[in-house]
Amino acid sequence: MADTWRTVEQGAVSWLAAHRTRFDPDAADEGRVLFVRKALVEVALLVGLRARAESGSFDDADYQTLFDQVTAVAARASYRELVARDERALLLYAGTYASQRLCGRPDREFERLIGQAVSGRYAACFERVPFRQLDLLHTLELAGIDHGIPEANAVLPFSLLCADPSVLKLSDGDVYAITHTVFYATDFGRRTPRWPTGFDLPQAVELLEALSLLCRRKENADLVAELLCCLLCLGIRDSPETERAWAFLADVQEPSGRVAGPDGVLPPELENGDPEYRGWATGYHTTIVAALAGHLARDAAVIRRPRPSPPRSAGRGRLEAAIRRAIAWLTDDAPEAPFDDAVPAAGAASRAARSVGEPQLAARTLTRLAQRADGALAQPVAWGQQGVDAVAECARGLSACGLACDSLDRFLTDTAGTLTGLTAVPTTAAGGVRLLQDLGRLTAQQADSLLASTDPASLLAENRSPAITAVALAQYADGRPLRLGGDASVWRSVAERFAAALPAACRSYRLEEVAALLQGLGVVGWADHRITRDGVDFLLCQQHPTGAFGYPARDDHRERATAQRGWTRSCVVALSCLYDLYDE
Repeated sequence: MADTWRTVEQGAVSWLAAHRTRFDPDAADEGRVLFVRKALVEVALLVGLRARAESGSFDDADYQTLFDQVTAVAARASYRELVARDERALLLYAGTYASQRLCGRPDREFERLIGQAVSGRYAACFERVPFRQLDLLHTLELAGIDHGIPEANAVLPFSLLCADPSVLKLSDGDVYAITHTVFYATDFGRRTPRWPTGFDLPQAVELLEALSLLCRRKENADLVAELLCCLLCLGIRDSPETERAWAFLADVQEPSGRVAGPDGVLPPELENGDPEYRGWATGYHTTIVAALAGHLARDAAVIRRPRPSPPRSAGRGRLEAAIRRAIAWLTDDAPEAPFDDAVPAAGAASRAARSVGEPQLAARTLTRLAQRADGALAQPVAWGQQGVDAVAECARGLSACGLACDSLDRFLTDTAGTLTGLTAVPTTAAGGVRLLQDLGRLTAQQADSLLASTDPASLLAENRSPAITAVALAQYADGRPLRLGGDASVWRSVAERFAAALPAACRSYRLEEVAALLQGLGVVGWADHRITRDGVDFLLCQQHPTGAFGYPARDDHRERATAQRGWTRSCVVALSCLYDLYDE
Protein backbone atom coordinates (compact mmCIF):
# COMPACT_ATOMS: atom_id res chain seq x y z
CA MET A 1 0.00 0.00 0.00
CA ALA A 2 2.89 2.39 0.74
CA ASP A 3 4.01 2.04 -2.87
CA THR A 4 0.54 3.11 -4.00
CA TRP A 5 0.56 6.21 -1.76
CA ARG A 6 3.95 7.33 -2.98
CA THR A 7 3.24 6.57 -6.64
CA VAL A 8 0.01 8.53 -6.62
CA GLU A 9 1.61 11.47 -4.80
CA GLN A 10 4.73 11.58 -6.98
CA GLY A 11 2.73 11.42 -10.19
CA ALA A 12 0.34 14.12 -9.03
CA VAL A 13 3.06 16.53 -7.85
CA SER A 14 5.01 15.96 -11.06
CA TRP A 15 2.00 16.93 -13.16
CA LEU A 16 1.32 20.00 -11.01
CA ALA A 17 4.95 21.12 -11.33
CA ALA A 18 4.85 20.67 -15.09
CA HIS A 19 1.85 23.03 -15.16
CA ARG A 20 3.23 25.51 -12.61
CA THR A 21 2.77 28.56 -14.87
CA ARG A 22 -0.97 27.93 -14.88
CA PHE A 23 -1.00 28.91 -11.19
CA ASP A 24 0.10 32.47 -12.01
CA PRO A 25 -2.83 34.96 -11.96
CA ASP A 26 -0.82 37.48 -14.00
CA ALA A 27 -0.55 34.96 -16.84
CA ALA A 28 -4.29 34.22 -16.92
CA ASP A 29 -6.86 35.73 -19.25
CA GLU A 30 -8.88 38.48 -17.62
CA GLY A 31 -11.99 36.35 -17.13
CA ARG A 32 -10.01 33.56 -15.51
CA VAL A 33 -7.96 35.50 -12.95
CA LEU A 34 -10.14 34.72 -9.92
CA PHE A 35 -10.25 31.03 -10.87
CA VAL A 36 -6.42 30.97 -11.00
CA ARG A 37 -6.09 32.79 -7.67
CA LYS A 38 -8.20 30.06 -6.09
CA ALA A 39 -6.01 27.41 -7.73
CA LEU A 40 -2.88 29.18 -6.46
CA VAL A 41 -3.95 29.12 -2.80
CA GLU A 42 -4.85 25.43 -3.07
CA VAL A 43 -1.45 24.43 -4.45
CA ALA A 44 0.17 26.77 -1.90
CA LEU A 45 -1.55 24.89 0.94
CA LEU A 46 -0.25 21.56 -0.40
CA VAL A 47 3.28 22.95 -0.57
CA GLY A 48 3.04 24.49 2.90
CA LEU A 49 1.82 21.28 4.52
CA ARG A 50 4.60 19.30 2.87
CA ALA A 51 7.20 21.83 3.99
CA ARG A 52 5.89 21.67 7.56
CA ALA A 53 6.35 17.90 7.50
CA GLU A 54 9.89 18.33 6.18
CA SER A 55 10.85 21.16 8.57
CA GLY A 56 10.86 23.75 5.80
CA SER A 57 12.66 21.76 3.12
CA PHE A 58 11.47 19.41 0.40
CA ASP A 59 12.35 15.82 -0.38
CA ASP A 60 11.06 16.20 -3.93
CA ALA A 61 12.26 18.64 -6.59
CA ASP A 62 8.71 19.01 -7.91
CA TYR A 63 7.55 20.36 -4.55
CA GLN A 64 10.42 22.84 -4.69
CA THR A 65 9.33 23.92 -8.16
CA LEU A 66 5.80 24.56 -6.92
CA PHE A 67 7.14 26.43 -3.88
CA ASP A 68 9.21 28.70 -6.13
CA GLN A 69 6.12 29.44 -8.22
CA VAL A 70 3.99 30.33 -5.18
CA THR A 71 6.80 32.46 -3.74
CA ALA A 72 7.21 34.40 -6.98
CA VAL A 73 3.51 35.32 -7.03
CA ALA A 74 3.31 36.10 -3.31
CA ALA A 75 6.27 38.47 -3.55
CA ARG A 76 4.42 40.80 -5.95
CA ALA A 77 2.82 43.89 -4.48
CA SER A 78 0.20 43.58 -7.20
CA TYR A 79 -0.91 40.31 -5.58
CA ARG A 80 -0.48 40.73 -1.84
CA GLU A 81 -1.90 44.25 -1.66
CA LEU A 82 -5.18 42.97 -3.05
CA VAL A 83 -6.05 41.86 0.47
CA ALA A 84 -6.50 45.51 1.38
CA ARG A 85 -8.73 46.12 -1.64
CA ASP A 86 -10.88 42.94 -1.66
CA GLU A 87 -11.54 41.98 1.94
CA ARG A 88 -14.15 39.33 1.03
CA ALA A 89 -11.33 37.37 -0.60
CA LEU A 90 -9.23 37.45 2.59
CA LEU A 91 -8.88 33.65 2.59
CA LEU A 92 -7.11 33.64 -0.79
CA TYR A 93 -4.32 35.90 0.36
CA ALA A 94 -4.11 34.69 3.95
CA GLY A 95 -3.83 31.14 2.66
CA THR A 96 -1.00 32.05 0.34
CA TYR A 97 0.85 33.78 3.18
CA ALA A 98 0.20 30.86 5.56
CA SER A 99 1.92 28.60 3.04
CA GLN A 100 4.93 30.90 2.89
CA ARG A 101 5.13 30.97 6.68
CA LEU A 102 4.95 27.15 6.89
CA CYS A 103 7.81 27.05 4.40
CA GLY A 104 9.93 29.24 6.66
CA ARG A 105 9.43 32.39 4.58
CA PRO A 106 7.54 34.85 6.80
CA ASP A 107 6.94 38.25 5.23
CA ARG A 108 6.31 41.08 7.69
CA GLU A 109 4.62 43.34 5.13
CA PHE A 110 2.28 40.63 3.86
CA GLU A 111 1.47 39.65 7.45
CA ARG A 112 0.77 43.30 8.33
CA LEU A 113 -1.64 43.68 5.41
CA ILE A 114 -3.58 40.58 6.41
CA GLY A 115 -3.71 41.62 10.07
CA GLN A 116 -4.95 45.03 9.05
CA ALA A 117 -7.73 43.50 6.97
CA VAL A 118 -8.75 41.22 9.84
CA SER A 119 -8.94 44.15 12.25
CA GLY A 120 -11.02 46.19 9.80
CA ARG A 121 -14.29 44.85 11.27
CA TYR A 122 -15.51 43.09 8.14
CA ALA A 123 -13.17 40.63 6.40
CA ALA A 124 -13.15 38.20 9.33
CA CYS A 125 -16.68 38.72 10.57
CA PHE A 126 -19.12 38.62 7.65
CA GLU A 127 -21.50 35.67 7.65
CA ARG A 128 -19.93 32.34 6.73
CA VAL A 129 -21.30 28.81 6.84
CA PRO A 130 -19.60 26.68 9.52
CA PHE A 131 -16.99 24.96 7.36
CA ARG A 132 -15.97 28.29 5.82
CA GLN A 133 -15.65 29.78 9.29
CA LEU A 134 -13.43 26.85 10.25
CA ASP A 135 -11.41 27.50 7.09
CA LEU A 136 -10.90 31.11 8.16
CA LEU A 137 -9.89 30.16 11.70
CA HIS A 138 -7.45 27.52 10.51
CA THR A 139 -5.90 29.75 7.86
CA LEU A 140 -5.36 32.62 10.32
CA GLU A 141 -3.84 30.14 12.76
CA LEU A 142 -1.34 28.92 10.16
CA ALA A 143 -0.61 32.52 9.16
CA GLY A 144 0.02 33.51 12.80
CA ILE A 145 -2.60 36.29 12.72
CA ASP A 146 -4.37 37.34 15.94
CA HIS A 147 -8.07 37.73 15.33
CA GLY A 148 -10.21 37.54 18.50
CA ILE A 149 -12.85 35.40 16.77
CA PRO A 150 -14.52 32.55 18.72
CA GLU A 151 -12.48 29.40 18.26
CA ALA A 152 -13.28 26.27 16.29
CA ASN A 153 -14.79 24.59 19.34
CA ALA A 154 -17.64 27.11 19.17
CA VAL A 155 -18.25 26.45 15.48
CA LEU A 156 -18.05 22.66 15.30
CA PRO A 157 -21.47 21.96 16.91
CA PHE A 158 -23.13 23.72 13.96
CA SER A 159 -21.26 21.76 11.28
CA LEU A 160 -22.88 19.18 9.05
CA LEU A 161 -20.29 16.60 10.12
CA CYS A 162 -21.31 16.82 13.77
CA ALA A 163 -25.01 16.50 12.88
CA ASP A 164 -24.37 12.96 11.55
CA PRO A 165 -26.56 13.41 8.43
CA SER A 166 -28.09 10.67 6.32
CA VAL A 167 -25.63 9.63 3.64
CA LEU A 168 -28.53 9.18 1.22
CA LYS A 169 -29.52 12.84 1.19
CA LEU A 170 -26.19 14.63 0.85
CA SER A 171 -25.33 16.62 -2.26
CA ASP A 172 -21.76 16.90 -3.51
CA GLY A 173 -21.65 20.36 -1.92
CA ASP A 174 -22.68 18.85 1.40
CA VAL A 175 -19.88 16.29 1.16
CA TYR A 176 -17.34 19.04 0.54
CA ALA A 177 -18.61 20.82 3.65
CA ILE A 178 -18.02 17.64 5.65
CA THR A 179 -14.54 16.98 4.27
CA HIS A 180 -13.33 20.53 4.82
CA THR A 181 -14.66 20.49 8.36
CA VAL A 182 -12.43 17.50 9.08
CA PHE A 183 -9.41 19.14 7.43
CA TYR A 184 -9.55 22.35 9.43
CA ALA A 185 -10.78 20.95 12.75
CA THR A 186 -7.92 18.42 12.85
CA ASP A 187 -5.25 20.70 11.34
CA PHE A 188 -4.92 18.10 8.61
CA GLY A 189 -4.55 15.24 11.04
CA ARG A 190 -2.12 16.81 13.50
CA ARG A 191 -4.52 17.25 16.41
CA THR A 192 -7.66 15.85 17.94
CA PRO A 193 -10.18 18.68 18.26
CA ARG A 194 -12.51 19.18 21.17
CA TRP A 195 -15.50 17.54 19.55
CA PRO A 196 -18.99 18.62 20.68
CA THR A 197 -20.88 16.62 23.27
CA GLY A 198 -22.50 13.65 21.56
CA PHE A 199 -19.98 13.46 18.72
CA ASP A 200 -19.10 9.84 18.04
CA LEU A 201 -15.82 9.13 16.23
CA PRO A 202 -16.76 5.59 15.07
CA GLN A 203 -19.99 7.05 13.67
CA ALA A 204 -18.05 9.76 11.83
CA VAL A 205 -15.61 7.23 10.36
CA GLU A 206 -18.55 5.10 9.24
CA LEU A 207 -20.14 8.16 7.61
CA LEU A 208 -16.95 8.99 5.69
CA GLU A 209 -16.48 5.40 4.56
CA ALA A 210 -20.08 5.18 3.34
CA LEU A 211 -19.66 8.43 1.41
CA SER A 212 -16.41 7.15 -0.07
CA LEU A 213 -18.21 4.06 -1.33
CA LEU A 214 -20.96 6.15 -2.94
CA CYS A 215 -18.45 8.51 -4.55
CA ARG A 216 -16.36 5.62 -5.89
CA ARG A 217 -19.47 4.19 -7.52
CA LYS A 218 -20.13 7.60 -9.10
CA GLU A 219 -16.48 7.68 -10.21
CA ASN A 220 -16.02 11.07 -8.55
CA ALA A 221 -12.28 11.01 -7.95
CA ASP A 222 -12.31 14.48 -6.40
CA LEU A 223 -14.57 13.47 -3.53
CA VAL A 224 -12.97 10.04 -3.15
CA ALA A 225 -9.61 11.76 -2.66
CA GLU A 226 -11.07 14.27 -0.19
CA LEU A 227 -12.80 11.54 1.81
CA LEU A 228 -9.61 9.48 1.85
CA CYS A 229 -7.78 12.54 3.21
CA CYS A 230 -10.45 12.84 5.91
CA LEU A 231 -10.02 9.25 7.02
CA LEU A 232 -6.28 9.83 7.22
CA CYS A 233 -6.86 13.06 9.19
CA LEU A 234 -8.92 11.06 11.70
CA GLY A 235 -6.08 8.56 12.03
CA ILE A 236 -7.54 5.78 9.87
CA ARG A 237 -4.61 4.67 7.78
CA ASP A 238 -5.41 1.01 7.17
CA SER A 239 -8.95 -0.14 6.53
CA PRO A 240 -10.77 -1.95 3.72
CA GLU A 241 -12.31 1.31 2.46
CA THR A 242 -9.02 3.25 2.46
CA GLU A 243 -7.49 0.40 0.46
CA ARG A 244 -10.32 0.54 -2.05
CA ALA A 245 -10.03 4.33 -2.28
CA TRP A 246 -6.29 4.13 -2.95
CA ALA A 247 -6.82 1.44 -5.58
CA PHE A 248 -9.49 3.60 -7.23
CA LEU A 249 -7.22 6.67 -7.36
CA ALA A 250 -4.32 4.66 -8.70
CA ASP A 251 -6.59 3.22 -11.38
CA VAL A 252 -7.98 6.57 -12.58
CA GLN A 253 -4.69 8.48 -12.42
CA GLU A 254 -3.40 9.20 -15.92
CA PRO A 255 0.17 8.30 -16.95
CA SER A 256 1.05 12.01 -16.72
CA GLY A 257 0.02 12.04 -13.05
CA ARG A 258 -3.16 14.05 -13.64
CA VAL A 259 -6.35 12.92 -11.91
CA ALA A 260 -9.46 14.15 -13.70
CA GLY A 261 -12.15 15.98 -11.79
CA PRO A 262 -15.87 15.28 -12.10
CA ASP A 263 -18.04 16.60 -14.91
CA GLY A 264 -19.30 20.15 -14.46
CA VAL A 265 -16.25 21.33 -12.53
CA LEU A 266 -15.82 24.40 -14.73
CA PRO A 267 -18.24 27.31 -14.55
CA PRO A 268 -19.97 28.00 -17.90
CA GLU A 269 -17.97 31.17 -18.55
CA LEU A 270 -14.74 29.15 -18.46
CA GLU A 271 -15.94 26.24 -20.59
CA ASN A 272 -14.42 27.55 -23.79
CA GLY A 273 -10.69 27.29 -24.04
CA ASP A 274 -7.83 25.42 -25.59
CA PRO A 275 -7.52 21.70 -24.71
CA GLU A 276 -4.39 22.27 -22.61
CA TYR A 277 -6.16 24.84 -20.45
CA ARG A 278 -9.24 22.66 -20.06
CA GLY A 279 -7.08 19.70 -19.09
CA TRP A 280 -5.44 21.79 -16.37
CA ALA A 281 -8.62 23.50 -15.16
CA THR A 282 -10.63 20.27 -14.90
CA GLY A 283 -7.88 18.30 -13.22
CA TYR A 284 -5.78 20.56 -11.04
CA HIS A 285 -7.95 20.37 -7.88
CA THR A 286 -8.41 16.60 -7.92
CA THR A 287 -4.70 16.16 -8.61
CA ILE A 288 -3.84 18.41 -5.65
CA VAL A 289 -6.11 16.42 -3.33
CA ALA A 290 -4.62 13.13 -4.55
CA ALA A 291 -1.16 14.51 -3.75
CA LEU A 292 -2.44 15.69 -0.36
CA ALA A 293 -3.64 12.17 0.42
CA GLY A 294 -0.16 10.86 -0.32
CA HIS A 295 1.37 13.53 1.91
CA LEU A 296 -0.98 12.68 4.80
CA ALA A 297 -0.24 8.97 4.43
CA ARG A 298 3.47 9.56 5.04
CA ASP A 299 3.52 12.61 7.34
CA ALA A 300 4.84 11.22 10.61
CA ALA A 301 3.07 13.95 12.59
CA VAL A 302 -0.39 12.87 11.46
CA ILE A 303 -2.21 11.04 14.25
CA ARG A 304 -2.64 7.30 13.81
CA ARG A 305 -5.26 5.17 15.50
CA PRO A 306 -6.85 1.77 14.86
CA ARG A 307 -10.06 1.89 12.91
CA PRO A 308 -12.84 1.99 15.52
CA SER A 309 -15.54 -0.65 15.40
CA PRO A 310 -18.57 0.82 13.64
CA PRO A 311 -21.71 1.38 15.69
CA ARG A 312 -24.29 -1.34 15.44
CA SER A 313 -27.97 -1.06 14.69
CA ALA A 314 -30.03 0.67 17.35
CA GLY A 315 -32.10 -2.52 17.57
CA ARG A 316 -35.42 -3.84 16.49
CA GLY A 317 -37.82 -1.88 18.71
CA ARG A 318 -38.75 0.93 16.32
CA LEU A 319 -38.88 -1.50 13.39
CA GLU A 320 -41.31 -3.73 15.25
CA ALA A 321 -43.60 -0.80 16.03
CA ALA A 322 -43.61 0.27 12.36
CA ILE A 323 -44.27 -3.32 11.20
CA ARG A 324 -47.21 -3.75 13.58
CA ARG A 325 -48.80 -0.49 12.41
CA ALA A 326 -48.40 -1.57 8.78
CA ILE A 327 -50.02 -4.96 9.49
CA ALA A 328 -53.03 -3.22 11.01
CA TRP A 329 -53.37 -0.91 8.01
CA LEU A 330 -53.06 -3.76 5.50
CA THR A 331 -55.65 -5.77 7.43
CA ASP A 332 -58.13 -2.90 7.27
CA ASP A 333 -57.36 -2.10 3.64
CA ALA A 334 -57.34 -5.59 2.11
CA PRO A 335 -61.14 -6.19 2.14
CA GLU A 336 -61.61 -3.05 0.03
CA ALA A 337 -58.89 -3.88 -2.49
CA PRO A 338 -59.37 -5.73 -5.80
CA PHE A 339 -58.49 -9.40 -5.47
CA ASP A 340 -55.23 -9.04 -7.39
CA ASP A 341 -54.20 -6.39 -4.85
CA ALA A 342 -55.61 -8.30 -1.88
CA VAL A 343 -53.31 -11.30 -2.43
CA PRO A 344 -50.02 -9.36 -2.15
CA ALA A 345 -51.48 -7.30 0.71
CA ALA A 346 -52.39 -10.45 2.65
CA GLY A 347 -48.99 -11.93 1.80
CA ALA A 348 -47.20 -8.84 3.09
CA ALA A 349 -49.25 -8.83 6.29
CA SER A 350 -48.52 -12.52 6.78
CA ARG A 351 -44.79 -11.99 6.19
CA ALA A 352 -44.71 -9.15 8.69
CA ALA A 353 -46.70 -11.07 11.30
CA ARG A 354 -44.31 -14.00 10.94
CA SER A 355 -41.35 -11.68 11.63
CA VAL A 356 -42.76 -10.32 14.88
CA GLY A 357 -43.66 -13.86 15.97
CA GLU A 358 -47.43 -13.40 15.97
CA PRO A 359 -48.90 -15.02 12.84
CA GLN A 360 -52.42 -14.48 14.21
CA LEU A 361 -52.07 -10.76 13.48
CA ALA A 362 -52.71 -11.61 9.82
CA ALA A 363 -55.49 -14.16 10.50
CA ARG A 364 -58.38 -11.81 9.73
CA THR A 365 -57.09 -10.70 6.35
CA LEU A 366 -56.09 -14.27 5.41
CA THR A 367 -59.54 -15.57 6.36
CA ARG A 368 -61.23 -12.99 4.15
CA LEU A 369 -58.84 -13.78 1.31
CA ALA A 370 -59.52 -17.54 1.53
CA GLN A 371 -63.26 -16.91 1.51
CA ARG A 372 -62.97 -14.71 -1.57
CA ALA A 373 -60.74 -17.22 -3.35
CA ASP A 374 -62.87 -20.28 -2.59
CA GLY A 375 -66.10 -18.42 -3.30
CA ALA A 376 -65.02 -17.04 -6.66
CA LEU A 377 -67.54 -17.70 -9.41
CA ALA A 378 -66.97 -19.53 -12.68
CA GLN A 379 -63.40 -20.80 -12.28
CA PRO A 380 -61.02 -21.21 -9.35
CA VAL A 381 -58.80 -18.24 -8.67
CA ALA A 382 -55.66 -18.34 -10.82
CA TRP A 383 -53.09 -18.40 -8.04
CA GLY A 384 -50.38 -18.94 -10.62
CA GLN A 385 -50.93 -15.40 -11.87
CA GLN A 386 -50.01 -13.96 -8.48
CA GLY A 387 -46.43 -13.26 -7.47
CA VAL A 388 -44.54 -16.19 -6.00
CA ASP A 389 -43.61 -14.16 -2.91
CA ALA A 390 -47.22 -13.24 -2.16
CA VAL A 391 -48.50 -16.79 -2.71
CA ALA A 392 -45.72 -18.20 -0.53
CA GLU A 393 -46.50 -15.89 2.37
CA CYS A 394 -50.26 -16.46 2.09
CA ALA A 395 -49.70 -20.21 2.22
CA ARG A 396 -47.35 -19.95 5.19
CA GLY A 397 -49.68 -17.60 7.00
CA LEU A 398 -52.74 -19.81 6.48
CA SER A 399 -50.80 -22.82 7.73
CA ALA A 400 -49.47 -20.97 10.79
CA CYS A 401 -52.99 -19.78 11.69
CA GLY A 402 -54.55 -23.23 11.16
CA LEU A 403 -56.67 -21.92 8.27
CA ALA A 404 -57.49 -23.58 4.97
CA CYS A 405 -57.99 -22.37 1.40
CA ASP A 406 -59.09 -25.13 -0.97
CA SER A 407 -58.18 -23.35 -4.19
CA LEU A 408 -54.67 -22.50 -2.94
CA ASP A 409 -54.26 -26.05 -1.67
CA ARG A 410 -55.11 -27.45 -5.10
CA PHE A 411 -52.70 -25.02 -6.76
CA LEU A 412 -49.82 -26.04 -4.47
CA THR A 413 -50.57 -29.74 -4.96
CA ASP A 414 -50.59 -29.37 -8.74
CA THR A 415 -47.37 -27.32 -8.69
CA ALA A 416 -45.57 -29.86 -6.48
CA GLY A 417 -46.70 -32.64 -8.80
CA THR A 418 -45.26 -30.83 -11.78
CA LEU A 419 -41.93 -30.27 -10.05
CA THR A 420 -41.63 -33.88 -8.91
CA GLY A 421 -40.85 -34.99 -12.44
CA LEU A 422 -38.18 -32.33 -13.06
CA THR A 423 -34.44 -32.45 -12.52
CA ALA A 424 -33.82 -28.72 -12.87
CA VAL A 425 -35.73 -25.47 -12.42
CA PRO A 426 -35.01 -21.82 -13.31
CA THR A 427 -33.04 -19.95 -10.67
CA THR A 428 -35.98 -17.62 -10.09
CA ALA A 429 -38.08 -20.63 -9.00
CA ALA A 430 -35.84 -21.39 -6.02
CA GLY A 431 -38.07 -19.51 -3.60
CA GLY A 432 -41.09 -21.52 -4.70
CA VAL A 433 -39.19 -24.76 -4.20
CA ARG A 434 -38.31 -23.76 -0.64
CA LEU A 435 -41.94 -22.86 0.00
CA LEU A 436 -43.17 -26.26 -1.14
CA GLN A 437 -40.56 -27.93 1.05
CA ASP A 438 -41.58 -25.84 4.07
CA LEU A 439 -45.22 -26.85 3.52
CA GLY A 440 -44.34 -30.53 3.20
CA ARG A 441 -45.25 -30.73 -0.50
CA LEU A 442 -41.69 -31.65 -1.49
CA THR A 443 -39.24 -33.79 0.44
CA ALA A 444 -35.91 -32.32 1.51
CA GLN A 445 -34.19 -34.61 -1.00
CA GLN A 446 -36.40 -33.44 -3.86
CA ALA A 447 -35.96 -29.78 -2.92
CA ASP A 448 -32.18 -30.04 -2.52
CA SER A 449 -31.90 -31.72 -5.91
CA LEU A 450 -33.84 -28.95 -7.62
CA LEU A 451 -32.06 -26.18 -5.75
CA ALA A 452 -28.70 -27.63 -6.78
CA SER A 453 -29.63 -26.79 -10.37
CA THR A 454 -29.93 -23.06 -9.61
CA ASP A 455 -27.19 -20.45 -9.46
CA PRO A 456 -27.75 -16.97 -7.99
CA ALA A 457 -24.86 -15.60 -10.07
CA SER A 458 -27.10 -15.94 -13.13
CA LEU A 459 -29.28 -13.14 -11.70
CA LEU A 460 -26.50 -10.56 -11.69
CA ALA A 461 -26.49 -9.33 -15.29
CA GLU A 462 -25.02 -5.82 -15.43
CA ASN A 463 -27.69 -4.63 -17.86
CA ARG A 464 -30.39 -5.31 -15.28
CA SER A 465 -31.26 -2.45 -12.94
CA PRO A 466 -30.05 -2.79 -9.33
CA ALA A 467 -33.63 -2.84 -8.00
CA ILE A 468 -34.67 -5.67 -10.34
CA THR A 469 -31.53 -7.61 -9.42
CA ALA A 470 -32.33 -7.08 -5.73
CA VAL A 471 -35.86 -8.43 -6.20
CA ALA A 472 -34.55 -11.47 -8.06
CA LEU A 473 -32.00 -12.26 -5.36
CA ALA A 474 -34.60 -11.85 -2.61
CA GLN A 475 -36.91 -14.26 -4.44
CA TYR A 476 -34.08 -16.72 -4.90
CA ALA A 477 -33.19 -16.55 -1.23
CA ASP A 478 -36.84 -16.57 -0.12
CA GLY A 479 -36.06 -13.54 2.03
CA ARG A 480 -33.25 -15.28 3.90
CA PRO A 481 -29.60 -14.24 3.88
CA LEU A 482 -27.81 -15.91 1.04
CA ARG A 483 -25.10 -18.38 1.85
CA LEU A 484 -22.88 -16.84 -0.78
CA GLY A 485 -20.31 -18.98 -2.47
CA GLY A 486 -17.77 -18.10 -5.12
CA ASP A 487 -15.75 -14.90 -5.29
CA ALA A 488 -16.50 -12.62 -2.34
CA SER A 489 -15.56 -9.57 -4.42
CA VAL A 490 -18.47 -10.33 -6.77
CA TRP A 491 -20.96 -10.13 -3.92
CA ARG A 492 -19.35 -6.98 -2.55
CA SER A 493 -19.74 -5.43 -5.97
CA VAL A 494 -23.43 -6.42 -5.98
CA ALA A 495 -23.94 -4.88 -2.54
CA GLU A 496 -22.21 -1.69 -3.67
CA ARG A 497 -24.47 -1.53 -6.73
CA PHE A 498 -27.54 -1.73 -4.50
CA ALA A 499 -26.13 0.86 -2.08
CA ALA A 500 -25.15 3.26 -4.86
CA ALA A 501 -28.67 3.14 -6.32
CA LEU A 502 -30.36 4.09 -3.04
CA PRO A 503 -29.76 7.88 -3.01
CA ALA A 504 -31.41 8.43 -6.39
CA ALA A 505 -34.34 6.18 -5.46
CA CYS A 506 -34.88 8.21 -2.28
CA ARG A 507 -34.58 11.56 -4.05
CA SER A 508 -37.11 10.56 -6.71
CA TYR A 509 -39.42 9.03 -4.07
CA ARG A 510 -39.54 5.58 -5.63
CA LEU A 511 -40.43 3.84 -2.38
CA GLU A 512 -40.92 0.39 -3.89
CA GLU A 513 -37.44 0.62 -5.39
CA VAL A 514 -35.99 1.78 -2.06
CA ALA A 515 -37.65 -1.17 -0.34
CA ALA A 516 -36.35 -3.64 -2.95
CA LEU A 517 -32.79 -2.33 -2.65
CA LEU A 518 -32.88 -2.50 1.15
CA GLN A 519 -34.14 -6.07 1.09
CA GLY A 520 -31.44 -6.93 -1.43
CA LEU A 521 -28.79 -5.41 0.84
CA GLY A 522 -30.10 -7.54 3.69
CA VAL A 523 -30.02 -10.68 1.59
CA VAL A 524 -26.37 -10.15 0.60
CA GLY A 525 -25.28 -9.52 4.17
CA TRP A 526 -25.36 -5.73 4.48
CA ALA A 527 -28.33 -5.44 6.85
CA ASP A 528 -26.29 -3.46 9.39
CA HIS A 529 -24.31 -1.33 6.94
CA ARG A 530 -24.52 2.45 7.45
CA ILE A 531 -26.13 2.97 4.03
CA THR A 532 -28.76 0.32 4.75
CA ARG A 533 -29.55 1.79 8.15
CA ASP A 534 -29.94 5.26 6.68
CA GLY A 535 -32.28 3.75 4.09
CA VAL A 536 -34.36 2.21 6.86
CA ASP A 537 -34.53 5.60 8.57
CA PHE A 538 -35.76 7.11 5.32
CA LEU A 539 -38.56 4.56 5.02
CA LEU A 540 -39.62 4.93 8.64
CA CYS A 541 -39.99 8.67 8.08
CA GLN A 542 -42.49 7.92 5.29
CA GLN A 543 -44.97 6.06 7.51
CA HIS A 544 -48.29 7.62 8.49
CA PRO A 545 -49.66 7.24 12.03
CA THR A 546 -52.25 4.96 10.37
CA GLY A 547 -49.51 2.52 9.40
CA ALA A 548 -49.57 3.22 5.66
CA PHE A 549 -46.35 4.16 3.90
CA GLY A 550 -45.86 7.04 1.52
CA TYR A 551 -47.14 10.50 0.72
CA PRO A 552 -48.55 10.48 -2.85
CA ALA A 553 -49.04 14.27 -3.00
CA ARG A 554 -52.27 13.65 -4.93
CA ASP A 555 -55.87 14.51 -4.15
CA ASP A 556 -57.72 11.71 -5.94
CA HIS A 557 -58.76 9.14 -3.32
CA ARG A 558 -58.31 6.10 -5.59
CA GLU A 559 -54.89 7.21 -6.77
CA ARG A 560 -53.80 7.77 -3.19
CA ALA A 561 -55.09 4.37 -2.07
CA THR A 562 -53.42 2.54 -4.97
CA ALA A 563 -50.06 4.23 -4.36
CA GLN A 564 -50.09 3.65 -0.60
CA ARG A 565 -51.20 0.04 -0.99
CA GLY A 566 -48.20 -0.77 -3.19
CA TRP A 567 -45.75 1.20 -1.09
CA THR A 568 -46.94 -0.29 2.19
CA ARG A 569 -46.67 -3.86 0.91
CA SER A 570 -43.15 -3.32 -0.36
CA CYS A 571 -41.95 -1.40 2.68
CA VAL A 572 -43.28 -3.78 5.31
CA VAL A 573 -41.77 -6.80 3.52
CA ALA A 574 -38.35 -5.11 3.32
CA LEU A 575 -38.48 -3.97 6.95
CA SER A 576 -39.55 -7.46 8.05
CA CYS A 577 -36.60 -8.99 6.24
CA LEU A 578 -34.20 -6.59 7.95
CA TYR A 579 -35.94 -7.04 11.30
CA ASP A 580 -35.21 -10.76 11.09
CA LEU A 581 -31.54 -10.02 10.45
CA TYR A 582 -30.93 -7.49 13.22
CA ASP A 583 -29.59 -8.70 16.53
CA GLU A 584 -31.92 -8.79 19.47
